[in-house]
Amino acid sequence: MDKPKLIYASSIASSVAILFVTVITIVAEFKAPLKDWLKSLSGHHWTSKGIISVLLYLSIVFLVYFAAKGVNSKKITGSLWGAIIMTVLGSLALFVFFAGHHLGWY
Repeated sequence: MDKPKLIYASSIASSVAILFVTVITIVAEFKAPLKDWLKSLSGHHWTSKGIISVLLYLSIVFLVYFAAKGVNSKKITGSLWGAIIMTVLGSLALFVFFAGHHLGWY
């Protein structure tokens, strides 16, 4: 197993999974059929989001691991920073969304 390649693939997959959870959480708040569909999968929409995000993460790790060529420290550093930035932006987006929802902005 090529550990640098795995780190690279994992950080890319993390960024995608974070983006997915952020977007689907906000969209599902406005689209009741999507939220209902998520509930129908596992009994609760958050549980379904978690299951789907884990499957998405594992799929992308697998794909990127076998597709990536020439992984070096510069690529790894960039992908890790991308994952950190995506984490901060996703958290901020959800915070602002739910704070605004609570304050009645929309």
